[in-house]
Amino acid sequence: MTSFKPVSVVLRNDYIQSTEDSIDKIFQDLLNACRSGDLERVESLVRNYSAPINKTDFWQCSPLYLACLCGHYKVVTFLLENGARCERDTFEGERCLYGALTSEIKQLLLDYKFSKAVDESQPYFKFLTLLYDQPLDTFSDVVFKLSSYEEIHAHRCILYIRSKFFANKLETIWRDHDVIEVLEPQWHPTCFRGILRYLYTSEIVAITKDLETQMISLCQHFELDSLTERYTENQISKKEVQVLDKLESQELRKDFEKFFKNNLLSKKYMKDDETSSNVTSSNNILNSRELQGFTQADICIQIEQEIFPCHKAFLTKRSEYFNVIITGPFAESQHKDTIYYENRRIPKITISDYCTPEIFALILEFIYTDKCDIPPNLSYQVLIEADKFLLDRLKSLASIILTNQSEPIEDIYTLMRAALDLNVDRLEQWCSRWFAEHIEEVLEDQRFLELIRESAHSIYKREETDSLPIIDDIRFWLSKKYGVLDNLDKNGRVNEDEESFTWEIEYNRILERIDKVLEQLELDA
Repeated sequence: MTSFKPVSVVLRNDYIQSTEDSIDKIFQDLLNACRSGDLERVESLVRNYSAPINKTDFWQCSPLYLACLCGHYKVVTFLLENGARCERDTFEGERCLYGALTSEIKQLLLDYKFSKAVDESQPYFKFLTLLYDQPLDTFSDVVFKLSSYEEIHAHRCILYIRSKFFANKLETIWRDHDVIEVLEPQWHPTCFRGILRYLYTSEIVAITKDLETQMISLCQHFELDSLTERYTENQISKKEVQVLDKLESQELRKDFEKFFKNNLLSKKYMKDDETSSNVTSSNNILNSRELQGFTQADICIQIEQEIFPCHKAFLTKRSEYFNVIITGPFAESQHKDTIYYENRRIPKITISDYCTPEIFALILEFIYTDKCDIPPNLSYQVLIEADKFLLDRLKSLASIILTNQSEPIEDIYTLMRAALDLNVDRLEQWCSRWFAEHIEEVLEDQRFLELIRESAHSIYKREETDSLPIIDDIRFWLSKKYGVLDNLDKNGRVNEDEESFTWEIEYNRILERIDKVLEQLELDA
């Protein structure tokens, strides 16, 4: 008999609480990242934690102003592209313009003649728009046949997540039907498509005057109070529209996060009976009408003894790894194993490449919500698995967590090798800086010598005078540590004389020790 066991998953709420303290912390992190020019951190805070781009601090400093003042061109570009305001005739706009550190930033601001408000979670909304625009290519699993003889394809999971009306129908009278015949004439195809677009993307489409009454009636029929209000409002300013649109997109994100946490995580993790693939969930028949038991899954992923209900649309369009497994040339062999789940048989794919259920839950959190609150103690494993599942943005999130620590979470040499193998520049620089901070003990460590040797061998067609990136980075961080970066000669040394400071002499001494290590390894770098 199959038993069911919830997976213990740590969901950190540091950044997703809607309290003022949480918002202030996010905003302060954004300001600090803009000051230091940490583009990855800025992107993460804006896209994953909805950091307020146009907020100002006690001194009336906005993130855009600080990025301009500190000369971080790429950060300025990102902020402008994601809705930062920079109108020429405003205090904030003029302040950014005259505070810009470089002429390139100043020209960028001048070329940006008006604020360009775009979705702060663009990749995610692009994905949801793709599902709406191309249902037949993204594993749609329900068809609505309207009285006008039009057929409209959709995804059960999206309807279930975004609408209590559809969730109730899909749990009850539509539960075993892939084709829904709609006889009610008020389901006008144009209105219905508009409502579907809203459910998928939170976008509110414009309709012609003659369809207003039908649209409002259909919104009321589907119990979409917020959408009904938008179509019944007579006059509304452009600014109010922007605010309401932002609230709608935030509500959409919350719906997917709630579904992931309450349905995919809490309700449907099962311990597989190895003697049978015919697994039936004890929650198949709900004891109440609460819309919290079903997942509308069309595929399951098994990790060790845990089975995760999933959706092909999310897996294939968010991860190229799963796209190949599910739709690639060997997909048929992958789908031979099936499972009986929520009253129907669906494919089950087993992944056995060292990924644990706890880590895979975090992978799924990113796939389904475009966010991932990674516990620091799991950040290294998430980095490795994100690379395997071809999720570059999740790799960036994991690298941010790893490099925000005062000391290495994993062995420093393991981290450096991962940074080099997975091409994670942020982590590589952090490890190089750590080596520089602990250079005395590092130079005595045989593991460091082995790392340098590996790095040298990895450079193909290496000339005798080639440099080693690791050594170059360590020298750079040493020069920053000792404050001699602007006083180096062409050989990277500080010219010593009677007036040389102690730290300058110490810097030269450490470089000599590094040179001796390279000589010992027969390397000229």
